[in-house]
Amino acid sequence: MALINSETQNKKLDAEQRPRPLRQMIARSIAGPAKARKRRKRSSRLGVYLLAVVAPTLAVSAYYGLIAAPIYVSESSFVVRMAAPPSSNVFGSLLQNSGITRSQDDTFSVQEYIRSRQALKELGGKLPVRAIFGSPQADRLMRFPRFWENNSEEELYNYYSDRVSVIHNDTTGITVLRTTAFHAQDAADLNTSLLALGGDLLDRLNNRARGDAVRFADNEVQEAQQRVIDAQRNITNFRNKELMIDPNTSSMSMIDLISNLTASLATTRARLAETRKTAPDSNSIPFLTSQIAALEQQIESERTKMVGSDTSVAPRIADYESLVLMREFANKALVAALDALEAARADARRQQLYLELVVPPQMPDEAAMPYALKNILVVFLSLSLAYLLGWLMLTAIRDHEDG
Repeated sequence: MALINSETQNKKLDAEQRPRPLRQMIARSIAGPAKARKRRKRSSRLGVYLLAVVAPTLAVSAYYGLIAAPIYVSESSFVVRMAAPPSSNVFGSLLQNSGITRSQDDTFSVQEYIRSRQALKELGGKLPVRAIFGSPQADRLMRFPRFWENNSEEELYNYYSDRVSVIHNDTTGITVLRTTAFHAQDAADLNTSLLALGGDLLDRLNNRARGDAVRFADNEVQEAQQRVIDAQRNITNFRNKELMIDPNTSSMSMIDLISNLTASLATTRARLAETRKTAPDSNSIPFLTSQIAALEQQIESERTKMVGSDTSVAPRIADYESLVLMREFANKALVAALDALEAARADARRQQLYLELVVPPQMPDEAAMPYALKNILVVFLSLSLAYLLGWLMLTAIRDHEDG
């Protein structure tokens, strides 16, 4: 009995393990197309990945490895300084008189000038800029003009802007000038010439500031000098017209004369009074009387010359003193204008701008650009990310349609 049961179980197991023909055919008919679709999807994704990511990366690698020309970089750093302004206290003045201070606004002026079209124009007068940027040793993708550009001044300026960079550090006040070219000497020459142009710009700013500061003071000096000349001319014309050098001196002599006449008159009157007392019948009394009358008349005449009419000395003294006063005012104004001119010149000297090199431009002995590995890695990662985002978006769209 046990033997019969074991045989029955073995038959059941064999029947279960033996595949049924119809069932097997249905399973194969369902599984076959699904696997084929998966293989096609996998191969299509692989093809898109190779076309969208691998092929561009290989192309970029081939360009940097076989075609790209070496690019040399020359760097320099500078600061723009000005003479220290006068301090309000003695201690600060002692610290600043021999020093210089940083001028940030003028640093930005030099920075913007180096980036400008005017700097490119003046640089073209010093160096063959087009020949430097269009070197035949450079590849077609990098030398000027590139195949998508024309040979215009605008395109040259755009290319120049890519080849020259000016970076200012607000903390240290140092500005870094970086120039690139396909030859080491060209990169160094570009850097040196641009620094020289920046120094020329500061010289022009200095000359203009000095001229503006001194011009006004110089005009004041010239006007004050003219006033002094006019005042002296007026005094000379007065002397020629009135026929006297100094009315004040003339009046003093007239006063002395009147004083002497008055003293003589007093003496004569005293003698007349004494003679009348001692010798009333003396023959000298008429003589003394006529002498007194003559002295009184002379004194009155001299007084009339000094005051009392338009022809007297007093109005002339007033006119002369007015002219002398105007001359004194003109002289004081001239002295003040000369002091202001000297102060303006000293202030202009204190405000002189200087371009001081911190690191002079050096000629590079090795090409620093292009950054081949960095650029290849950036291209690969960017394309891979774009491929991944596109695949995720396409999968989400398909899931949405199936749902």
